Amino acid sequence: MMRKIVPTIFAKNRKQFKERLKKLIESKKDIQIDFMDGKFVKTRGIKINDVPNLSKYNQRFEAHLMTLNPSSYIKELKDKGFKKIIFHYESIKDRNKVLGLLLYIRTQGMKAVIALNPETDIEKIREIWDYADGVLFMGVHPGKENQKFIPKVYQKIRQLRKMNKKIKIQVDGGVNLKVAEKLRKIRVNILNTGSFISSSPIDSLKELDKVFT
Repeated sequence: MMRKIVPTIFAKNRKQFKERLKKLIESKKDIQIDFMDGKFVKTRGIKINDVPNLSKYNQRFEAHLMTLNPSSYIKELKDKGFKKIIFHYESIKDRNKVLGLLLYIRTQGMKAVIALNPETDIEKIREIWDYADGVLFMGVHPGKENQKFIPKVYQKIRQLRKMNKKIKIQVDGGVNLKVAEKLRKIRVNILNTGSFISSSPIDSLKELDKVFT
């Protein structure tokens, strides 16, 4: 089973974004950039215009939309060079509209992943997860750094893996070495990490690689 770690850039302003991008740009093949609108989550993050043209880098970039109305971001993100879009079920809630956005993202040549907050029942997406390129479980409440992993999320991951053996499962938030090892054991495919690696990205990613990949 292929597993990988994707470092995350969580930034509240352009200066912080540039600093964190510079630190991470050579660390991994895949990098996630967070977008927050101050509405879906309380924190307001960078704008799409703050992101450079990503085609000049060798990495694959994914966008995590912690925003209302995620469909309004898709064209700009594609133009910037993003290869994967993660959006929250809770930002739309209507199952047919969620399905429509999944299909739209994929017709634009990008991967489409549904994110679920810790409280959201996975049954909400049971009829549509086959149209997604994966499901991302939030290990914390979105929009804030340095939070502890919420233990009940482990059971939700096990539940989905039992129901769907093939779907790619991604986890974001609250990661440390102990959490990473548990997530490997319950067959998580992709691990996002931001706070854990912030002070020393290269060394921290090497430590995570040892227990997860």
